[in-house]
Amino acid sequence: MNELDLTNTQALIFSVVLIGLLLYLNHRDRQKSAQMERESRQAIETPSEVLNPCYGRYIQLAGKRHN
Repeated sequence: MNELDLTNTQALIFSVVLIGLLLYLNHRDRQKSAQMERESRQAIETPSEVLNPCYGRYIQLAGKRHN
């Protein structure tokens, strides 16, 4: 690390801090993606109570052509 004019000790400390920062950011990213996965799975598994029970029939009727 001669470009930065760091001693060997400073370079070692800088490297350790940089690796620690990268590990922290990776850990935080994994937590966020796991939380998003849980939320999306929960949203898929729990049916919406707002929908009318006849909703599927409305879709069937919408697909038919009237002559």
